[in-house]
Amino acid sequence: MDLKLSEEEKLIKDTAAQFVDKELIAREGEYLRQPAAFLPPGAPARRDLDRQIRSELTARAREVGLWCLELPEELGGSGMSALARVLIHREFGRSILPFRPVSIPAFLFETPYGARLADGSVSLALAFAESHRTGELADLQILYRQEPDGSVLRDSSIFIANPSAELFLFPAREQGTRRLGLFVIARDAPGVTITDEVDLTTDGTVARLLLRGCKIPNEQLLGYEYEAGETIAAEQLGLAARSLGIAMRCLASSIEHARNRVTFGRRLAERQAVQWMLADLSVEMRACTWLTLEAAWRCDQELTYFEEAALAKKRATKMAFHAADTAIQIHGGYGVCKEFPFEGFYREARLMRLLYGREDELDRAAGAKFLNAE
Repeated sequence: MDLKLSEEEKLIKDTAAQFVDKELIAREGEYLRQPAAFLPPGAPARRDLDRQIRSELTARAREVGLWCLELPEELGGSGMSALARVLIHREFGRSILPFRPVSIPAFLFETPYGARLADGSVSLALAFAESHRTGELADLQILYRQEPDGSVLRDSSIFIANPSAELFLFPAREQGTRRLGLFVIARDAPGVTITDEVDLTTDGTVARLLLRGCKIPNEQLLGYEYEAGETIAAEQLGLAARSLGIAMRCLASSIEHARNRVTFGRRLAERQAVQWMLADLSVEMRACTWLTLEAAWRCDQELTYFEEAALAKKRATKMAFHAADTAIQIHGGYGVCKEFPFEGFYREARLMRLLYGREDELDRAAGAKFLNAE
């Protein structure tokens, strides 16, 4: 395995880094600035980018090829490799701004929705709530019955993280079999209701997708077990890559602060405890980087990579949480101030640890496969 970046991959990485530095990190001060000296009692209001700024950033990201990364060449994309996508998501992870490339499974561009997804006229949300515990879909409770003119869904409720999307992609299990189907449904389809929308954190919302008496045409059954597993693995790789970006930002900021901050007549960088914290984080970040790049490389080589993606996600999200915690400790009171990004990274990393496979469940699955191996 040779993970030396090609010239094209280096160019992609550098382009993403420049975009993040000039367009995202440069805007963080305004985004994080608090309008009042003290927050009111209760939960703080949800933060979001100004609509005009988001539109401008989207246009610029499209211009430099950093928006819809899975877009095929025939629809104006660049046919980007999984490794290149990981490098881009890693760079975007360095910014706390709620702006990142959209992730759309590549097989969706071969469907009647492909052109509209490519030009951004419709948006897609993944409704894979039942995969968040184990990272798999072995125990799906959403069932469907196949009929000649379509699939009839059993009434179901699914948590979703992007309730404003026009399309929802979700897996379901065929009644009486272990066969899995991957469906897409529009928010305005008969029997579809979005309800219970609430703020999950100060940076995002969740809602409930209710399916009542839904019958989905055959052309909206887009795939089966492999496509669903591929979608989960892609999300796991994206989370791992973003975690690496969070860790890079936290480590770089912590080193800079430790070199400049003087307490009791000595710089923080001269204190052995601080040196150990940063050294441990650096080693763990390097290990997670190689795990993530290996999984992406295996995907590009058309080798099995689902287990590698799950392992990379497990290690990297936990490491990002540790990185944010380390940055908060080293920055002291500034670390928990909402006008600095670290408390936001801390909350985001904690949430990512619960998505597409919790650590204890991934450990249990890996242990079982190891013990049952011939």
